Amino acid sequence: MEGPLQTSVHVCHENGRWMSKLPEKLWDIPLYNLSLPGSHDTMTYCLDKNSAVSGNESKLVEILNKFMPCIVRPIIMKWSITQVLTVTEQLEAGVRYLDFRIAHKANDPSMNLYFVHMVYTTVVVQDILWEVLKWLETHPQEVVILACRNFDGLNKKLHCHLIACIKEIFQCKLCPRNVMTLFCCFPKYLECVSRG
Repeated sequence: MEGPLQTSVHVCHENGRWMSKLPEKLWDIPLYNLSLPGSHDTMTYCLDKNSAVSGNESKLVEILNKFMPCIVRPIIMKWSITQVLTVTEQLEAGVRYLDFRIAHKANDPSMNLYFVHMVYTTVVVQDILWEVLKWLETHPQEVVILACRNFDGLNKKLHCHLIACIKEIFQCKLCPRNVMTLFCCFPKYLECVSRG
């Protein structure tokens, strides 16, 4: 299976600049009228099999995992992992909508935020945001939509921390507040993404 996966990644690699290659007649089409490829549960390629089950899951799942981990844990992992490509590989494959489900681990005194889909990821949110920024800097005419949601275990302080991280990392690459992301036209959005 390693061969076909590597081949598909190599073939998909050519899609890393698809937006910049759109015909000029599509430049004034609003983003909401374009089909943007996205990934479901973008970060599930790096779920931590040793991590606790998210507190957002049902009590039954928690109990079964506690008393029968040898049986339940492989099922949870198999069900939870929806992606095998890293975030950079997904962007190179043409994905432009990233589904980030963000959480804070229960009883974690740090400000670290993780991604979650039944269990938490091995990477922290900030590291992935930096990775997306690095990719955007080498692809200045591409647009990436970050769909941050769930926010399991985030209080107001952690939510403000997340917003501050996003602003600090992406700075002028963020769509300006006065431009509604879903209604902005392609060239205007490109300007705001590629400014630097």
